[in-house]
Amino acid sequence: MEAYLYLEAHIKAIEPVTDFTYRWCTAMGMHRDEAAQFTLAVDELLTDMILFAYPEDVGYVEIWYRYSLPQLEIIIQESGEPFDPENYRYSPDKVLAEGDFTGAGLELVRKLTDHFLFLNRGRDGKEFRLAKQLSEKDYSDIQQYIDGIPSEAEEENFSYTLMPVTKEDAEDIAKLIYRSYDYSYSKEDLYFPKQNEMAIEHGKKFGTIVRTTQGRPVGYFTVIKASDSLIGEVGEAVVSPPHRKRGLMKRMMNELINMSKKRGIMGLYGLALTVHTISQKVNQAFGFHSTALLVAITRGSKHKEFITDNSQPKSILVDFLPLNKNWNPSVFLPDRYHSFLQKQYRQFQVPLDIREASDYWPGNPGKTEMQLSFTYKNKTAKIVVSNIGDRFISSAESMMRSLEEVDLHAICIDIPLENSPNNEAVEWLHRNRFIFGGLMPMIHKEKDYLRLQKILVPINFDLIQVHSETAEELKNFISEEYHALPQEY
Repeated sequence: MEAYLYLEAHIKAIEPVTDFTYRWCTAMGMHRDEAAQFTLAVDELLTDMILFAYPEDVGYVEIWYRYSLPQLEIIIQESGEPFDPENYRYSPDKVLAEGDFTGAGLELVRKLTDHFLFLNRGRDGKEFRLAKQLSEKDYSDIQQYIDGIPSEAEEENFSYTLMPVTKEDAEDIAKLIYRSYDYSYSKEDLYFPKQNEMAIEHGKKFGTIVRTTQGRPVGYFTVIKASDSLIGEVGEAVVSPPHRKRGLMKRMMNELINMSKKRGIMGLYGLALTVHTISQKVNQAFGFHSTALLVAITRGSKHKEFITDNSQPKSILVDFLPLNKNWNPSVFLPDRYHSFLQKQYRQFQVPLDIREASDYWPGNPGKTEMQLSFTYKNKTAKIVVSNIGDRFISSAESMMRSLEEVDLHAICIDIPLENSPNNEAVEWLHRNRFIFGGLMPMIHKEKDYLRLQKILVPINFDLIQVHSETAEELKNFISEEYHALPQEY
Protein backbone atom coordinates (compact mmCIF):
# COMPACT_ATOMS: atom_id res chain seq x y z
CA MET A 1 0.00 0.00 0.00
CA GLU A 2 1.47 3.31 -1.10
CA ALA A 3 0.24 6.73 0.00
CA TYR A 4 0.53 10.40 -0.90
CA LEU A 5 0.03 13.52 1.24
CA TYR A 6 -0.20 17.13 0.10
CA LEU A 7 -0.30 19.65 2.92
CA GLU A 8 0.30 23.24 3.83
CA ALA A 9 3.66 23.85 5.47
CA HIS A 10 2.18 24.70 8.85
CA ILE A 11 3.29 23.57 12.29
CA LYS A 12 -0.18 22.07 12.95
CA ALA A 13 0.40 19.55 10.15
CA ILE A 14 3.28 17.81 11.92
CA GLU A 15 1.32 15.77 14.47
CA PRO A 16 -1.18 14.19 12.02
CA VAL A 17 1.65 13.45 9.57
CA THR A 18 3.77 11.72 12.17
CA ASP A 19 0.75 9.78 13.44
CA PHE A 20 -0.01 8.59 9.91
CA THR A 21 3.68 7.76 9.28
CA TYR A 22 3.90 5.52 12.34
CA ARG A 23 0.67 3.71 11.54
CA TRP A 24 1.70 3.23 7.90
CA CYS A 25 5.11 1.82 8.88
CA THR A 26 3.64 -0.70 11.30
CA ALA A 27 0.92 -1.67 8.81
CA MET A 28 3.65 -2.42 6.27
CA GLY A 29 5.36 -4.83 8.66
CA MET A 30 7.93 -2.65 10.42
CA HIS A 31 8.51 -3.40 14.11
CA ARG A 32 7.18 -0.78 16.48
CA ASP A 33 10.53 0.42 17.80
CA GLU A 34 11.94 0.83 14.29
CA ALA A 35 8.70 2.50 13.14
CA ALA A 36 9.05 4.97 16.01
CA GLN A 37 12.62 5.79 14.97
CA PHE A 38 11.65 6.23 11.32
CA THR A 39 8.73 8.43 12.34
CA LEU A 40 11.02 10.55 14.50
CA ALA A 41 13.26 11.12 11.47
CA VAL A 42 10.24 12.32 9.45
CA ASP A 43 9.14 14.53 12.35
CA GLU A 44 12.58 16.14 12.61
CA LEU A 45 12.90 16.76 8.88
CA LEU A 46 9.35 18.04 8.47
CA THR A 47 9.72 20.40 11.46
CA ASP A 48 12.91 21.95 10.05
CA MET A 49 11.26 22.25 6.64
CA ILE A 50 8.19 24.05 7.98
CA LEU A 51 10.24 26.38 10.18
CA PHE A 52 12.94 27.32 7.68
CA ALA A 53 11.91 26.60 4.09
CA TYR A 54 9.05 29.13 4.06
CA PRO A 55 10.02 31.87 6.54
CA GLU A 56 7.62 34.44 5.04
CA ASP A 57 5.42 32.86 2.36
CA VAL A 58 2.81 30.15 2.58
CA GLY A 59 4.15 26.94 1.09
CA TYR A 60 3.23 23.34 0.56
CA VAL A 61 4.89 20.00 1.16
CA GLU A 62 4.36 16.75 -0.74
CA ILE A 63 5.06 13.37 0.86
CA TRP A 64 5.15 10.00 -0.90
CA TYR A 65 5.10 6.71 1.02
CA ARG A 66 6.48 3.78 -0.98
CA TYR A 67 6.53 0.11 -0.04
CA SER A 68 8.97 -2.17 -1.87
CA LEU A 69 10.24 -5.27 -0.11
CA PRO A 70 12.42 -5.30 1.84
CA GLN A 71 12.38 -1.51 2.09
CA LEU A 72 10.11 1.38 3.04
CA GLU A 73 10.85 4.76 1.49
CA ILE A 74 9.44 8.21 2.28
CA ILE A 75 10.02 11.07 -0.16
CA ILE A 76 9.42 14.66 0.96
CA GLN A 77 9.43 17.52 -1.54
CA GLU A 78 9.12 21.27 -1.04
CA SER A 79 9.82 24.41 -3.08
CA GLY A 80 10.96 26.79 -0.37
CA GLU A 81 14.20 28.74 -0.02
CA PRO A 82 17.35 27.18 -1.54
CA PHE A 83 19.34 25.05 0.85
CA ASP A 84 22.84 23.56 0.83
CA PRO A 85 23.25 20.74 3.40
CA GLU A 86 27.05 21.05 3.15
CA ASN A 87 26.76 24.29 5.12
CA TYR A 88 25.02 22.46 7.95
CA ARG A 89 27.48 19.72 8.84
CA TYR A 90 27.19 18.56 12.44
CA SER A 91 30.39 18.81 14.49
CA PRO A 92 30.62 17.26 17.99
CA ASP A 93 33.71 19.41 18.62
CA LYS A 94 31.73 22.59 17.98
CA VAL A 95 28.99 21.38 20.28
CA LEU A 96 31.46 20.90 23.14
CA ALA A 97 33.56 23.98 22.49
CA GLU A 98 30.99 26.51 21.31
CA GLY A 99 27.59 25.03 22.04
CA ASP A 100 26.96 25.13 18.28
CA PHE A 101 24.36 22.50 17.32
CA THR A 102 24.28 23.38 13.61
CA GLY A 103 23.30 20.34 11.56
CA ALA A 104 22.16 18.31 14.55
CA GLY A 105 18.73 17.74 13.01
CA LEU A 106 20.11 16.34 9.76
CA GLU A 107 22.59 14.20 11.69
CA LEU A 108 19.71 12.76 13.73
CA VAL A 109 17.81 11.92 10.54
CA ARG A 110 20.88 10.09 9.17
CA LYS A 111 21.21 8.10 12.39
CA LEU A 112 17.56 7.07 12.40
CA THR A 113 17.44 5.91 8.76
CA ASP A 114 19.36 3.40 6.69
CA HIS A 115 19.59 5.76 3.73
CA PHE A 116 19.12 9.53 3.58
CA LEU A 117 19.52 11.53 0.38
CA PHE A 118 19.12 15.20 -0.45
CA LEU A 119 18.46 16.09 -4.09
CA ASN A 120 18.49 19.67 -5.32
CA ARG A 121 15.97 19.71 -8.18
CA GLY A 122 16.55 23.36 -9.15
CA ARG A 123 13.29 24.99 -10.21
CA ASP A 124 11.49 21.81 -9.23
CA GLY A 125 12.43 22.39 -5.60
CA LYS A 126 14.19 20.18 -3.08
CA GLU A 127 13.72 16.51 -2.38
CA PHE A 128 14.59 14.46 0.70
CA ARG A 129 14.54 10.67 0.58
CA LEU A 130 14.46 8.52 3.71
CA ALA A 131 14.64 4.74 3.49
CA LYS A 132 14.56 1.98 6.07
CA GLN A 133 15.17 -1.70 5.48
CA LEU A 134 12.58 -3.96 7.07
CA SER A 135 14.23 -6.27 9.57
CA GLU A 136 13.15 -9.54 11.09
CA LYS A 137 13.55 -10.57 14.72
CA ASP A 138 11.73 -13.84 14.95
CA TYR A 139 13.38 -16.23 12.49
CA SER A 140 16.34 -17.39 14.59
CA ASP A 141 14.70 -20.78 15.16
CA ILE A 142 15.20 -21.91 11.55
CA GLN A 143 18.31 -23.98 12.34
CA GLN A 144 16.55 -25.57 15.34
CA TYR A 145 13.66 -26.53 13.07
CA ILE A 146 16.06 -28.10 10.56
CA ASP A 147 17.85 -30.13 13.23
CA GLY A 148 14.60 -31.50 14.61
CA ILE A 149 13.07 -33.11 11.51
CA PRO A 150 13.97 -36.12 9.37
CA SER A 151 16.30 -35.52 6.43
CA GLU A 152 14.76 -35.53 2.98
CA ALA A 153 16.83 -38.56 2.06
CA GLU A 154 14.79 -40.53 4.62
CA GLU A 155 11.56 -39.79 2.75
CA GLU A 156 10.97 -42.65 0.33
CA ASN A 157 7.79 -41.44 -1.39
CA PHE A 158 8.65 -38.64 -3.78
CA SER A 159 5.11 -37.89 -4.93
CA TYR A 160 4.54 -34.16 -5.33
CA THR A 161 1.64 -31.76 -5.11
CA LEU A 162 1.67 -28.22 -6.53
CA MET A 163 -0.48 -25.69 -4.71
CA PRO A 164 -0.92 -21.91 -4.90
CA VAL A 165 1.19 -20.04 -2.37
CA THR A 166 -0.67 -18.49 0.58
CA LYS A 167 0.56 -16.28 3.38
CA GLU A 168 0.48 -19.32 5.68
CA ASP A 169 3.36 -20.78 3.62
CA ALA A 170 5.74 -17.92 4.46
CA GLU A 171 7.60 -19.67 7.29
CA ASP A 172 7.96 -22.90 5.34
CA ILE A 173 9.40 -20.92 2.43
CA ALA A 174 12.03 -19.34 4.67
CA LYS A 175 13.03 -22.78 5.95
CA LEU A 176 13.13 -24.20 2.42
CA ILE A 177 15.43 -21.39 1.31
CA TYR A 178 17.68 -21.97 4.31
CA ARG A 179 17.88 -25.75 3.77
CA SER A 180 18.77 -25.20 0.12
CA TYR A 181 21.15 -22.24 0.30
CA ASP A 182 22.03 -21.55 3.95
CA TYR A 183 22.08 -17.73 4.06
CA SER A 184 23.54 -17.20 0.59
CA TYR A 185 20.30 -16.67 -1.38
CA SER A 186 20.23 -13.27 -3.10
CA LYS A 187 16.59 -12.40 -2.23
CA GLU A 188 17.25 -11.73 1.45
CA ASP A 189 13.65 -10.88 2.32
CA LEU A 190 12.67 -14.53 1.81
CA TYR A 191 14.46 -15.36 5.06
CA PHE A 192 11.98 -13.08 6.83
CA PRO A 193 8.58 -14.85 7.04
CA LYS A 194 6.69 -11.70 8.04
CA GLN A 195 7.91 -9.81 4.99
CA ASN A 196 6.96 -12.60 2.60
CA GLU A 197 3.61 -12.96 4.31
CA MET A 198 2.92 -9.25 3.82
CA ALA A 199 3.90 -9.39 0.14
CA ILE A 200 1.58 -12.32 -0.54
CA GLU A 201 -1.28 -10.83 1.49
CA HIS A 202 -1.01 -7.46 -0.28
CA GLY A 203 -0.95 -9.08 -3.72
CA LYS A 204 2.64 -8.10 -4.51
CA LYS A 205 3.34 -11.65 -5.66
CA PHE A 206 1.67 -14.96 -6.41
CA GLY A 207 3.09 -18.39 -7.10
CA THR A 208 3.22 -22.07 -6.41
CA ILE A 209 4.70 -24.28 -3.72
CA VAL A 210 5.58 -27.97 -4.13
CA ARG A 211 5.09 -30.37 -1.23
CA THR A 212 5.83 -34.04 -0.81
CA THR A 213 3.26 -36.59 0.39
CA GLN A 214 4.46 -35.90 3.92
CA GLY A 215 3.77 -32.18 3.47
CA ARG A 216 7.40 -31.10 3.31
CA PRO A 217 7.96 -28.01 1.10
CA VAL A 218 10.55 -28.85 -1.57
CA GLY A 219 9.91 -26.26 -4.30
CA TYR A 220 8.81 -22.66 -4.55
CA PHE A 221 8.45 -20.28 -7.51
CA THR A 222 6.68 -16.90 -7.73
CA VAL A 223 5.71 -14.08 -10.02
CA ILE A 224 6.41 -10.64 -8.57
CA LYS A 225 3.84 -8.20 -9.94
CA ALA A 226 4.94 -4.85 -11.35
CA SER A 227 3.63 -1.79 -9.55
CA ASP A 228 2.69 0.19 -12.66
CA SER A 229 1.89 -2.34 -15.38
CA LEU A 230 0.08 -5.65 -15.93
CA ILE A 231 3.32 -7.60 -16.12
CA GLY A 232 5.35 -9.69 -13.69
CA GLU A 233 8.82 -11.00 -12.99
CA VAL A 234 9.45 -14.71 -12.53
CA GLY A 235 11.77 -14.91 -9.57
CA GLU A 236 12.39 -16.41 -6.16
CA ALA A 237 12.82 -19.91 -7.56
CA VAL A 238 14.13 -22.78 -5.47
CA VAL A 239 14.07 -26.58 -5.54
CA SER A 240 15.53 -28.46 -2.59
CA PRO A 241 18.76 -30.26 -3.68
CA PRO A 242 17.54 -33.89 -3.11
CA HIS A 243 14.52 -33.17 -5.32
CA ARG A 244 16.28 -31.61 -8.29
CA LYS A 245 16.36 -33.17 -11.77
CA ARG A 246 12.80 -34.45 -11.26
CA GLY A 247 11.11 -31.87 -13.49
CA LEU A 248 9.83 -29.70 -10.64
CA MET A 249 11.18 -26.44 -12.05
CA LYS A 250 9.48 -27.12 -15.38
CA ARG A 251 6.18 -27.98 -13.67
CA MET A 252 6.33 -24.83 -11.55
CA MET A 253 7.17 -22.59 -14.52
CA ASN A 254 4.25 -24.01 -16.50
CA GLU A 255 2.01 -23.43 -13.49
CA LEU A 256 3.21 -19.81 -13.16
CA ILE A 257 2.53 -19.12 -16.83
CA ASN A 258 -1.00 -20.53 -16.51
CA MET A 259 -1.63 -18.59 -13.29
CA SER A 260 -0.38 -15.40 -14.96
CA LYS A 261 -2.70 -15.80 -17.94
CA LYS A 262 -5.69 -16.34 -15.65
CA ARG A 263 -4.81 -13.15 -13.74
CA GLY A 264 -4.60 -11.07 -16.91
CA ILE A 265 -0.82 -10.66 -16.78
CA MET A 266 0.26 -9.45 -20.24
CA GLY A 267 3.89 -10.52 -20.11
CA LEU A 268 6.57 -12.05 -17.91
CA TYR A 269 10.13 -10.92 -17.36
CA GLY A 270 12.98 -13.16 -16.31
CA LEU A 271 16.01 -11.41 -14.78
CA ALA A 272 19.07 -13.64 -14.81
CA LEU A 273 22.45 -12.84 -13.30
CA THR A 274 25.10 -13.04 -15.98
CA VAL A 275 27.27 -15.11 -13.64
CA HIS A 276 24.56 -17.77 -13.59
CA THR A 277 23.79 -18.98 -17.12
CA ILE A 278 21.53 -21.80 -15.84
CA SER A 279 18.75 -19.25 -15.22
CA GLN A 280 19.23 -17.92 -18.73
CA LYS A 281 18.89 -21.42 -20.18
CA VAL A 282 15.68 -22.05 -18.21
CA ASN A 283 14.14 -18.82 -19.52
CA GLN A 284 15.12 -19.64 -23.08
CA ALA A 285 13.60 -23.12 -22.83
CA PHE A 286 10.19 -21.59 -22.05
CA GLY A 287 10.18 -19.17 -24.97
CA PHE A 288 11.63 -16.09 -23.30
CA HIS A 289 13.76 -13.84 -25.54
CA SER A 290 16.59 -11.56 -24.40
CA THR A 291 15.79 -7.87 -24.77
CA ALA A 292 18.14 -5.98 -22.43
CA LEU A 293 21.46 -6.26 -20.63
CA LEU A 294 21.72 -4.07 -17.54
CA VAL A 295 25.35 -3.52 -16.60
CA ALA A 296 26.64 -2.92 -13.05
CA ILE A 297 23.07 -3.03 -11.81
CA THR A 298 23.40 -5.24 -8.72
CA ARG A 299 25.93 -6.01 -6.02
CA GLY A 300 28.14 -9.10 -6.06
CA SER A 301 26.47 -12.41 -5.30
CA LYS A 302 27.44 -14.63 -2.39
CA HIS A 303 25.52 -17.61 -3.66
CA LYS A 304 27.05 -20.78 -2.25
CA GLU A 305 26.43 -22.80 -5.44
CA PHE A 306 28.69 -20.77 -7.67
CA ILE A 307 31.78 -18.69 -7.01
CA THR A 308 31.86 -15.27 -8.64
CA ASP A 309 34.47 -12.61 -9.21
CA ASN A 310 33.43 -9.66 -7.05
CA SER A 311 35.85 -7.25 -8.67
CA GLN A 312 32.93 -5.40 -10.28
CA PRO A 313 29.17 -5.01 -9.75
CA LYS A 314 27.10 -7.71 -11.41
CA SER A 315 24.99 -7.40 -14.53
CA ILE A 316 21.55 -8.80 -15.34
CA LEU A 317 20.21 -10.22 -18.59
CA VAL A 318 16.56 -9.32 -19.15
CA ASP A 319 14.36 -11.91 -20.91
CA PHE A 320 10.71 -11.38 -21.88
CA LEU A 321 7.78 -13.68 -22.64
CA PRO A 322 4.62 -12.02 -24.05
CA LEU A 323 1.35 -13.56 -22.87
CA ASN A 324 -1.06 -11.18 -24.62
CA LYS A 325 -1.79 -12.25 -28.21
CA ASN A 326 -3.02 -8.72 -28.97
CA TRP A 327 0.40 -7.12 -28.45
CA ASN A 328 0.74 -4.95 -31.57
CA PRO A 329 3.39 -2.30 -30.85
CA SER A 330 3.08 1.08 -32.56
CA VAL A 331 6.37 2.79 -31.84
CA PHE A 332 8.73 5.63 -32.66
CA LEU A 333 12.23 4.18 -33.03
CA PRO A 334 15.11 6.64 -32.48
CA ASP A 335 17.58 6.84 -35.36
CA ARG A 336 20.54 5.70 -33.28
CA TYR A 337 18.97 2.35 -32.35
CA HIS A 338 16.39 1.95 -35.14
CA SER A 339 17.86 -1.18 -36.75
CA PHE A 340 18.79 -2.95 -33.52
CA LEU A 341 15.36 -2.37 -31.97
CA GLN A 342 13.67 -3.68 -35.10
CA LYS A 343 15.78 -6.82 -34.82
CA GLN A 344 14.77 -7.26 -31.19
CA TYR A 345 11.07 -6.98 -32.05
CA ARG A 346 11.45 -9.60 -34.77
CA GLN A 347 12.24 -12.22 -32.08
CA PHE A 348 8.59 -12.11 -31.01
CA GLN A 349 7.05 -12.25 -34.49
CA VAL A 350 4.47 -9.59 -33.65
CA PRO A 351 3.02 -6.98 -36.03
CA LEU A 352 5.13 -3.85 -35.65
CA ASP A 353 3.91 -0.42 -36.68
CA ILE A 354 6.92 1.91 -36.96
CA ARG A 355 5.73 5.50 -36.80
CA GLU A 356 7.50 8.55 -38.17
CA ALA A 357 7.83 11.93 -36.49
CA SER A 358 5.71 13.42 -39.29
CA ASP A 359 2.82 11.21 -38.12
CA TYR A 360 2.75 12.95 -34.75
CA TRP A 361 0.64 16.08 -34.29
CA PRO A 362 0.58 16.81 -30.56
CA GLY A 363 -0.55 20.43 -30.71
CA ASN A 364 1.07 21.01 -27.31
CA PRO A 365 3.81 18.59 -26.24
CA GLY A 366 2.81 19.18 -22.65
CA LYS A 367 4.78 18.85 -19.46
CA THR A 368 7.77 16.57 -19.13
CA GLU A 369 6.93 13.88 -16.59
CA MET A 370 9.62 11.73 -15.00
CA GLN A 371 9.95 9.81 -11.75
CA LEU A 372 13.15 8.91 -9.93
CA SER A 373 13.72 5.84 -7.76
CA PHE A 374 16.74 4.29 -6.03
CA THR A 375 17.87 0.79 -5.17
CA TYR A 376 20.09 1.84 -2.33
CA LYS A 377 21.89 -1.44 -1.61
CA ASN A 378 22.89 -1.76 -5.28
CA LYS A 379 23.84 1.91 -5.64
CA THR A 380 21.63 2.36 -8.69
CA ALA A 381 19.03 4.90 -9.75
CA LYS A 382 16.22 4.61 -12.31
CA ILE A 383 14.34 7.41 -14.05
CA VAL A 384 11.05 6.65 -15.78
CA VAL A 385 9.97 9.24 -18.35
CA SER A 386 6.21 8.92 -18.83
CA ASN A 387 5.96 11.93 -21.14
CA ILE A 388 8.60 13.69 -23.26
CA GLY A 389 7.46 17.29 -23.04
CA ASP A 390 8.85 20.50 -24.48
CA ARG A 391 11.15 20.95 -21.47
CA PHE A 392 12.63 17.45 -21.47
CA ILE A 393 16.26 18.54 -21.82
CA SER A 394 16.12 21.19 -19.09
CA SER A 395 14.26 18.79 -16.77
CA ALA A 396 16.76 16.02 -17.48
CA GLU A 397 19.69 18.39 -16.89
CA SER A 398 18.22 19.33 -13.52
CA MET A 399 17.70 15.66 -12.63
CA MET A 400 21.28 14.74 -13.58
CA ARG A 401 22.72 17.60 -11.55
CA SER A 402 20.78 16.40 -8.52
CA LEU A 403 22.44 12.98 -8.87
CA GLU A 404 26.02 14.20 -9.21
CA GLU A 405 26.71 14.04 -5.48
CA VAL A 406 25.15 10.59 -5.01
CA ASP A 407 27.50 7.59 -4.96
CA LEU A 408 26.10 5.39 -7.73
CA HIS A 409 27.28 2.50 -9.91
CA ALA A 410 24.72 3.03 -12.66
CA ILE A 411 21.77 5.18 -13.73
CA CYS A 412 19.01 3.80 -15.97
CA ILE A 413 16.44 5.87 -17.79
CA ASP A 414 13.33 4.54 -19.52
CA ILE A 415 12.26 6.46 -22.63
CA PRO A 416 8.75 5.85 -24.05
CA LEU A 417 8.59 4.41 -27.56
CA GLU A 418 4.85 4.63 -28.09
CA ASN A 419 3.51 8.07 -27.24
CA SER A 420 5.82 10.59 -28.96
CA PRO A 421 8.97 11.00 -31.08
CA ASN A 422 12.03 10.43 -28.93
CA ASN A 423 15.01 11.01 -31.22
CA GLU A 424 16.03 14.36 -29.71
CA ALA A 425 15.81 12.99 -26.16
CA VAL A 426 17.89 9.90 -27.01
CA GLU A 427 20.58 11.98 -28.74
CA TRP A 428 20.85 14.34 -25.75
CA LEU A 429 21.19 11.39 -23.39
CA HIS A 430 23.86 9.81 -25.60
CA ARG A 431 25.85 13.06 -25.48
CA ASN A 432 25.63 12.73 -21.71
CA ARG A 433 27.16 9.22 -21.72
CA PHE A 434 24.00 7.14 -21.73
CA ILE A 435 24.25 4.03 -23.89
CA PHE A 436 21.90 1.29 -25.00
CA GLY A 437 20.40 -0.94 -22.33
CA GLY A 438 17.65 -2.68 -24.23
CA LEU A 439 14.02 -2.98 -25.18
CA MET A 440 11.57 -3.19 -22.27
CA PRO A 441 8.19 -4.36 -23.63
CA MET A 442 5.02 -3.34 -21.72
CA ILE A 443 7.17 -2.21 -18.80
CA HIS A 444 5.11 0.86 -17.75
CA LYS A 445 1.33 1.16 -18.23
CA GLU A 446 1.57 -1.75 -20.70
CA LYS A 447 3.66 0.47 -23.03
CA ASP A 448 7.04 -0.34 -24.59
CA TYR A 449 10.12 1.59 -23.50
CA LEU A 450 13.74 1.96 -24.50
CA ARG A 451 16.06 1.58 -21.52
CA LEU A 452 19.33 3.52 -21.63
CA GLN A 453 22.05 3.22 -19.02
CA LYS A 454 24.90 5.33 -17.73
CA ILE A 455 27.64 3.12 -16.27
CA LEU A 456 29.60 4.95 -13.59
CA VAL A 457 32.22 2.30 -12.74
CA PRO A 458 34.79 0.56 -14.96
CA ILE A 459 33.47 -2.70 -16.43
CA ASN A 460 35.24 -5.73 -17.89
CA PHE A 461 32.73 -7.19 -20.34
CA ASP A 462 34.70 -10.46 -20.46
CA LEU A 463 33.30 -11.21 -17.00
CA ILE A 464 29.72 -10.94 -18.28
CA GLN A 465 28.50 -14.40 -19.33
CA VAL A 466 25.49 -14.89 -21.60
CA HIS A 467 24.08 -18.08 -23.10
CA SER A 468 22.13 -17.44 -26.32
CA GLU A 469 23.26 -15.97 -29.64
CA THR A 470 20.76 -13.13 -29.23
CA ALA A 471 22.15 -12.29 -25.80
CA GLU A 472 25.70 -12.39 -27.19
CA GLU A 473 24.74 -9.91 -29.92
CA LEU A 474 23.17 -7.68 -27.29
CA LYS A 475 26.27 -7.83 -25.11
CA ASN A 476 28.57 -7.00 -28.05
CA PHE A 477 26.37 -4.09 -29.13
CA ILE A 478 26.45 -2.56 -25.65
CA SER A 479 30.16 -3.28 -25.18
CA GLU A 480 31.07 -1.50 -28.43
CA GLU A 481 29.05 1.56 -27.47
CA TYR A 482 30.53 1.55 -23.95
CA HIS A 483 34.12 1.37 -25.21
CA ALA A 484 33.47 4.11 -27.75
CA LEU A 485 32.85 6.56 -24.90
CA PRO A 486 35.80 8.49 -23.44
CA GLN A 487 36.47 6.78 -20.10
CA GLU A 488 36.36 9.15 -17.12
CA TYR A 489 36.91 6.91 -14.09
